[in-house]
Amino acid sequence: MNGPLPSTRAFISDIPSLPTDSKIRFLGCVKTYHIPSGRLILEHNYPRATKKSQSQQKREIPSVAVDVNAVLETVTWEQLCVGAWVTVLGYVRRGSSAAGAASTAGDGGKGGSTSMSTSALASPLSEPDLVSVDAVVILPAGAVDLGEYERILYDAQEVERMRRIG
Repeated sequence: MNGPLPSTRAFISDIPSLPTDSKIRFLGCVKTYHIPSGRLILEHNYPRATKKSQSQQKREIPSVAVDVNAVLETVTWEQLCVGAWVTVLGYVRRGSSAAGAASTAGDGGKGGSTSMSTSALASPLSEPDLVSVDAVVILPAGAVDLGEYERILYDAQEVERMRRIG
């Protein structure tokens, strides 16, 4: 039976380690929305740093840039507000694909050049390290028990790891 591949559930902190073009589903909190480029920066403070590691160094909250241009017709303004929790279904992009999406910030979203220097991508709209997500669906997360969500997703990922090993 042919059909679309299922999405992989992930934490934002896992996204940089996933293969390019992976279909993923994740939960994130809107940190910023850049209207001209149609890009959201979503973050989710997981895994949390322990008190010992917090005192040793300042750890940044995992975040990812999400291109929402393909779903602007269906996204509500509430889903784009800073602090809103959303569920995203999309595809991992990196390298020139992620740079091309980031370059739209300077040309009104018309596409632009995909050859940008790393320093040009150091803005908060292209974090982290040329990895981004092209959104296919964005849904409001609703009333989520974040601790329960994190525990269930972590457990599901552990089961999947064990299944692959054994």
